[in-house]
Formats: sequence, structure tokens, C-alpha cells
Amino acid sequence: MTEHLLKQINDYAAHDAAAFIQACEQRYQEQVNNVAAAIARGSREKPIVLINGPSSSGKTTTTDRLFRALAGHGIQAETISMDDYYRSNGSYEVPLDEENGVPDLESPDCMDLPLLGRDLKLLVAGEEIRVPRFDFASRTCIPQTRALRLDPDEVVLIEGIHAFNPLIMGNLASKAVGVYLSVDSAVIPDDGPRLEPYMLRFLRRAQRDSLFRGTVVEDTLRQWNSVRRGERLYIDPYRGQGSLTVDTFLPYELCILMNALDERLGRNREALEQAGLAPLAALRGKVAPIDYAPYIPENSVLHEFIG
Repeated sequence: MTEHLLKQINDYAAHDAAAFIQACEQRYQEQVNNVAAAIARGSREKPIVLINGPSSSGKTTTTDRLFRALAGHGIQAETISMDDYYRSNGSYEVPLDEENGVPDLESPDCMDLPLLGRDLKLLVAGEEIRVPRFDFASRTCIPQTRALRLDPDEVVLIEGIHAFNPLIMGNLASKAVGVYLSVDSAVIPDDGPRLEPYMLRFLRRAQRDSLFRGTVVEDTLRQWNSVRRGERLYIDPYRGQGSLTVDTFLPYELCILMNALDERLGRNREALEQAGLAPLAALRGKVAPIDYAPYIPENSVLHEFIG
């Protein structure tokens, strides 16, 4: 795990925002390039690339960046988002997270994993599949939306929180390589508790949910303990399948997200404490703002969360 000093983050943000952002983005891209090179070397034996990671790890953008990096190695890739295999609201009974008293939206039972497993077997056999599309606004799965077939020299990139679940792969595990994405960084303030990786991911999710999913911070907080429970139950047991890893944290993002969420974090101090996120409230007013708009790349992973 990489540790970043808050004092250094603030100094970089205040004195040379352009160079700070460039350095953060370059470190992230170098990791993506290294993973793409490894995938390319084994692409004939392992045409299935499973991209896994907890909530707000940047799976969508990193998958796209891998797609582009693989093209530089002469490897054509297709992509599948596991989000499109969510089941429509009303078509099943959402499991209950009894520990937290909320719907268990992290459960694999919310997804049609058997369908995805069958689709992967067909793809590897060279047959065409019809990929569904999930509409988050209506919480509805639209079946057979997109035709997809793998050519002999292609790979397929599959991203989602259940990408390493054995229900998907079955006996195809020997044809797959796992890529594990996470925020594998912590931030150390001058005083007080440090910000752990899951706290940094919460900032991403809270801003994304409010901007793109119609979910206010209060609702994201109510669900957060269940999100963390889901990670322990459904992601952590299979993490070892990820032989390739990427730390998607961009240190400059703290300057953007903390300041964007400042007022809402202040209104929810008690809820933050209940969700194990009290250090975020303690950090209010201590993170320098950053002039990022002229410098952040169009393909930055951060756009998943700030638009």
C-alpha cells in the first residue's frame, strides 16, 4: 500500500497543479500499460480478462484504458460490463442484508450470473452471443441488446464486482487472467487518523451517486456498511485470482472530492461515524482546493466520479 502525506498533497496542489496532476495520471497509466503488456503476452492461452475490484475502483475507465493499451500491442479486445447482467427490479426478490437492515444490492443474486457464464462459454467456442443492457434509471434489464462474437485473435474484457466469482467461469478458469483494481493507497494527515482506502473510495462513490445515479449522500451513507459487507463476502474471498493489479488512486482527487462534498459531509457527521468514516469529517477544511479543470485529461479515471 502506498501512503501519501496530506501536507505534500496540499503543497503540490497549491504550487504546481499541472505538474501534480500529470504525475498522478502518468503513474496510473504506467500501471495500465504494464498490465496490458502482460495480457498481450498470454492472450492466445487466456483470451478472457476478468477485471474485478470493490465499489468505486474505477473499473469502467480502467477497462477502456486497457482496451486502448492492448491495441498498441496489436490485440483487439471486446468489452462486457457485468452491470448489464443485473436482473430487472420486480423479477426477483432482492436479498436482505440483515446485518445492516437494508437491501443487499451487492449480492450476486442480483445478477444473472448463470447467463453470463453461458455467454462466456459460447464466446470461447467462437459463437455469437447477445449481450443485455441494464438501464439504471428504470432498474430494468433490456435483453439481447448487442451482438458479440470473438474472433480467433481477440480477447474479451469483463469488468464487475463479481468478475472472479466461480459461478461465472466454471471450467473456463484456465482460459482467464484476473486483474484486480483497487484504491491501494492511504492519506496521512498532519494529525488525527489516516484515511484508509475504503474511505477514499467512499468519496468517489458519494460524488458519483449524487451526480449520475440520483442518490443523495445520506442514502449512499445508509448503504455504505452493506457495501463494505458485500466486499468482505463477495470480493475478498476471490481476490487471490487477480494476478495483475492496478492502484487507481490519483492523489490530486482528494483536493477535488473533499471540497465538492464538504458541506454534505458536515451535515452528516453522525452518519459518517456510524459508517466508519469519521476521519472524513475530521479532515474538513484541511484539504487545499486545486485548479484542475485546465489540466485533467479527458480519459482520466476521475471522470467516472466527477463527470
